[in-house]
Amino acid sequence: MTGQTQDPARARFFMLGFVRLGGVVLAFLGISIMAKHWVEPADLIGGALVVLGAIEVLVVPRILTRKWRSQNL
Repeated sequence: MTGQTQDPARARFFMLGFVRLGGVVLAFLGISIMAKHWVEPADLIGGALVVLGAIEVLVVPRILTRKWRSQNL
């Protein structure tokens, strides 16, 4: 089993999953910061993390798939 080559589609599938999971974690961290006021400008920092998490979930996977698709042509 050590001599087998890894399928690039499988690696890309897991990469997209981890990117989306990271975005969800980032958004939840932002929501938690806004709710608990762990830092002083909680609304600003928490809101920024929520927006960045949403971008990571919605936009980054599309950018990656577009990049990977253009490499295969």
